[in-house]
Amino acid sequence: MHWFDSHCHFDIDKKETVSATLASSREAGVLEFLVQGTNMENCPFVVELAERETGAYAAVGMHPHDAEKPYDLGLLRELWQHEKVLAVGEIGLDYFYDFAPRESQRAMFAVFLQEAVTAKLPVIIHCREAVQDGLQIVKDNLPKGHPFEVHSFSGTEDEAAQWLEMGAMMSINGMVTFKKAENIRRILELIPNERLLLETDTPYLAPVPLRGQENTPANIPIIGKYVAELRGIAPEEMARLTTENTHRFLNIQDEV
Repeated sequence: MHWFDSHCHFDIDKKETVSATLASSREAGVLEFLVQGTNMENCPFVVELAERETGAYAAVGMHPHDAEKPYDLGLLRELWQHEKVLAVGEIGLDYFYDFAPRESQRAMFAVFLQEAVTAKLPVIIHCREAVQDGLQIVKDNLPKGHPFEVHSFSGTEDEAAQWLEMGAMMSINGMVTFKKAENIRRILELIPNERLLLETDTPYLAPVPLRGQENTPANIPIIGKYVAELRGIAPEEMARLTTENTHRFLNIQDEV
C-alpha cells in the first residue's frame, strides 16, 4: 500500500534522526510526507529536508503561536517558489492557547492567505477554537475555489460543516482513535471521500495503541486502517483514495 502523511513536523533538533524516521516510515508503506514549516528557524530546514529525502515535500508558513515574532516575507516568498514547496502552511488561528494576541494572529493569517493566492499555492490551516473568525478571514482573503485544507480539526459537527461548505479538504489524524473523541468520528462521517486526507501531526497525537508516545509518519497505516473500518472500505482503498486526494490537493502529478 502507498500512504501519504499530509501533515508532519520535524524541527531542527531532529536533524540527526529524521532520515532514519522517514526510512522506517517508508518500510511501513508511508511513501510520501508533507513536512510543515512553522517559523523562520525551521522553514528553511524543512525545504532542505524535502530536497534530500525521497517522497518528502514542504509547506512553508508561520504558526499562529508565533504571530508576534518577526518574519522575513522576502525569504518566505523565495521559499514558496521552490519546486519542493507545495503549500503555504501551517497558518491560522489558535484561541485555545492564545500564545499570541488574537489581533496579531488575525492580521498574519490574512497576510499569508493573500500570499498563497499570489504564489498560487494551496493552504494548510490550523484553526482551534476560532472557527467563526477563521471562516470570515478565509472568505475575505481567499478567492472561492482556491484549495485549502483544515488540518487536525477537533471542533463541532456544525463547524466542520461550515468549513466543508466553503470547499475545505479535511485531514484526520490519531485523535480519531481516542476513546473520548466521538466528535471526531462524527465529523469523519461528514467528510466526502474526495475531501479526505490523512495525517499524523508528528510528533504529536500518536494513535491508540501508541497514545502518549512520540508519533511518527510510520503510524499513518494505523490511522488509515481505523478510518477504513469506520467507512466500511478496504485499507488498500483508503490508502489509494487519500493518497490520490493529497496528490490532487498539492498538484502532484505522479500516479498512485
